[in-house]
Amino acid sequence: MSGICGVLAKSRDARLPEAAIRAMCDGLALAGHRAGTARTTTLAVGPVLLGASLHGRQVGGVAEATREGARIAIACCGTLYETAPSGDGGSNAAEELLGRYLREGISLLDRLEGEMAVAIWDGRTERLHVATDRFRVHSLVYADRPDQLVFGSRIGALLESPIPLRTTIDAEAIADTVASSAIPTPRTVFREIAKLPPGQRLEHHRGTTSLTRYWQASFLNPSKDGEPRLAAELRARFFEAVARRFRVDGPADHVGTFLSGGVDSSTVTGVLMQAAGRPIRSFSIGFGEERYNEMSYARIAARALGAEHYEYFVVPGDVPEVLPTVVASFDEPYGNASAIPTHMCARLARDHGVDVLYAGDGGDELFGGNNRYATQKMFEDYHRIPGWVARGIVEPVVTTVARTGWDLFVKGEKYIRRANIPAAKRITSYEFFNVFPIERFLTKDFLAEVGTEYDAGATTERLHAEAPARTELDRELYLDLHLTISDNDLFKVTRMTEAAGVTARFPFLDYALADFATTVPDSIKMRGRELRTFFKRAYADLLPEEVRAKSKHGFGLPIAQWLRTDPALSEMLHDLVLGPRALARGYFREEALEELVQLHRTDQTPFFGTILWNLMVLELWHRGDESRRRGASAEAGSPA
Repeated sequence: MSGICGVLAKSRDARLPEAAIRAMCDGLALAGHRAGTARTTTLAVGPVLLGASLHGRQVGGVAEATREGARIAIACCGTLYETAPSGDGGSNAAEELLGRYLREGISLLDRLEGEMAVAIWDGRTERLHVATDRFRVHSLVYADRPDQLVFGSRIGALLESPIPLRTTIDAEAIADTVASSAIPTPRTVFREIAKLPPGQRLEHHRGTTSLTRYWQASFLNPSKDGEPRLAAELRARFFEAVARRFRVDGPADHVGTFLSGGVDSSTVTGVLMQAAGRPIRSFSIGFGEERYNEMSYARIAARALGAEHYEYFVVPGDVPEVLPTVVASFDEPYGNASAIPTHMCARLARDHGVDVLYAGDGGDELFGGNNRYATQKMFEDYHRIPGWVARGIVEPVVTTVARTGWDLFVKGEKYIRRANIPAAKRITSYEFFNVFPIERFLTKDFLAEVGTEYDAGATTERLHAEAPARTELDRELYLDLHLTISDNDLFKVTRMTEAAGVTARFPFLDYALADFATTVPDSIKMRGRELRTFFKRAYADLLPEEVRAKSKHGFGLPIAQWLRTDPALSEMLHDLVLGPRALARGYFREEALEELVQLHRTDQTPFFGTILWNLMVLELWHRGDESRRRGASAEAGSPA
């Protein structure tokens, strides 16, 4: 896989063998991919080792220069949209960025047009800068220890540091995996390793490490333009976002799109065809379960837009086949089951000669398309009632009549109760440990490790509170742009496409487009509780009526249903959740797990099945980690 890595020895007496950085570059690869066709380059500069490993369409590498008698070096990986890559795979990107750093300093990050992971060592000031792009399309993790600062695009690279890095499991990260499917930034599964947040850079200077935010979405400057002018600007900016990527990625026969039949993927497909000037291949995943299947909308969109369309229907038997690749791709436990159809869609594209896929991620979070935004607006409506009326009349009457069992008033009482929960807490109120108390689920010893202060919704509440926004919708958009996108959606799509040998593009997350989107007033983005009002109107001539009118669906795998109905998956569930190897970890009470399995059998919603899938992925990750540790131990010549 592509990425960068490096290590800074904090002791002036330390001597790092340059060959060691190649082992770290090997650690960037997925298990089973180490003998691939990576273009690996390395540098040793003073106390720092830098490396870059490039696959497919990624550009970058390493470069160095001498100024004022000191060496300045860079390692980078990703894509620049300011210039097209060279015919040899873009090896000049590192030279270009190094030249810009020498002219502009670290402020070059503010103006960088592309998605990159970058590390820069400046011997003049003895500063190491490590940064990822604004939305963290390219992940970076790091460990700041007394003897070293080590970083890389994957945890696997850090574990190959020439100064051994001892790791221990973070108990809170295990709880996060169960409750939320993903581990929120800055935490990782290991206590010693942290994620670098999107839009931030790490700086190390003579023993001191600090983080500096160089970009964040701000909703404090809404435009005064009317909707027609904003719509025209949206179309111009979005076309340029797609076109600048296509100028790098062409010709068209190598490029395709994920096409779910929703607003985002359909718009990306249509605009990409405009930029290419010819039909583009589109790829869709379907399911036999009608509740999860959107293939009919994908077909409508493909026909209307003129795309060359390909489909694959995922069945339960596909899950065991791709699950090892899925689990190995993420370095840490990651339970979003839609990773499986994402990977299979990328494989479908690769089988048809496409190695770049354009995705619609970010559209909902920029233009108001998630169902939760409409739900929150429904609760906001209650607070338009004058306080004295709500508290003095409405609530006493509704509460009194609800006691009679009158269904309308029972529902009204529930509505009022939820409307009175602070917005940030309301977002996480259906989180697992609010439904199934954590003290009933975790063993006594593991609960002590997690700690009584643990709160699965803490990151959500922090981001909601810090949002530079004046309205609830904009605060939620900020939250999702800094949490849902980076920790979940991009992590999923980039890792699953990479594992299939495909590069993903995210034109909605173009910097100029995103900055524009934050200026669209929320009253224009959403009219009342109608999702994506502004965006759908702007593209009314491109999107079929069926696509514009369809309700928000989401891209999910029917894993909860399959765990109930498919014998092989049901057997796998019992081994990974209730088997002796899983129980021996001492995390969860056996009786609580059995109750969870029973609740899943009787409850027809996907809620408990999602938690069981998180537990299954967690156990599979542990088994893979144990295998890695045994291999590392054997390689070092010590007992496993």
